[in-house]
Amino acid sequence: MALASALLFAALAALTETVAVIDALRTFPVHVFVVLLLATTAGIGVRAVRWRRLMGLLGFPVSFAQALHMQLAGQAAAVTPGRVGEVLKPWFAREVAEMPFSRGVALVFVERIADLVAVCLLGLGALSIVGGGWVTLIALASALAAVVVGARSGRLHAFGLALASRHRLLRDHQVSMERVAETLRMGLSGPVLARSVAAAVLVWGVEGLAFAWCLYALGFTTLLAPAAVSVHALSVLAGALSFLPGGIGLTEATMAGMLVGAGMATAAASAATIIVRVATLWWGVALGWAALASRPRLLRQLFAGGAVGGGDQASRADMERSGGYNGADD
Repeated sequence: MALASALLFAALAALTETVAVIDALRTFPVHVFVVLLLATTAGIGVRAVRWRRLMGLLGFPVSFAQALHMQLAGQAAAVTPGRVGEVLKPWFAREVAEMPFSRGVALVFVERIADLVAVCLLGLGALSIVGGGWVTLIALASALAAVVVGARSGRLHAFGLALASRHRLLRDHQVSMERVAETLRMGLSGPVLARSVAAAVLVWGVEGLAFAWCLYALGFTTLLAPAAVSVHALSVLAGALSFLPGGIGLTEATMAGMLVGAGMATAAASAATIIVRVATLWWGVALGWAALASRPRLLRQLFAGGAVGGGDQASRADMERSGGYNGADD
């Protein structure tokens, strides 16, 4: 995926003015790039707080340090298709807090719903730039509302569980399905979902403001900060809906296209896209793998293919030998 992203960045430069793009990257202020990195890092911290709160609501309390390590593990898998590799986070939750894996996967789904709602809200301003996007956004918002209503419906859950009980293969997973249903009802309840969405708005909003500063540093001041936040959010949304690894390809194309549509020079728009994606996507992935590397025995187990499978007791003992999660509650 890193190679694919590098090739895409090279294509952006090649399709525009290569020399101008390289010059923009070379002269880009270092302190602004550091701000972008800090915005991404802060966002990971906020997501860790959200994950910790959701686990606590289910009765599986962990420290902030533990939740942060789980979140970082999920960041390492950000470049898997549809972020399916984020099952690393519920796997760690099972190991440290004995939270059933099915509950952890359901919580990841709750987080993704909250993130989609947040980027839809923040992306409203970008529709004035791209034009003709209202129908798409309304359709997406309606689909999200239907998913939320269905996923938190006790009657629908009862109906699904009753159907599953009639099939032997599904009946073997009855307990896991009941846990998923209970977790979704909790995570998508009004107050809990509202707080999760608020955290997501904060994360994407801060990253969007850093993106706006990046544009100003490149000399593009036409786009006001709220509109820049919306462009960033809509680009992330496009990438997420593509289910491509890390949204690579569609996120970059959407971001650069909207910037050019707003009047930014093509070379500068390409440079801005490259800078932002390195400082957000790839910085987060790097932090995630650094966190995984801090647990070498677990990392070897991951490469051996044991991250999502069984072997709970063996992996837990392995964690204890490697130092495990011994951080105190904050």
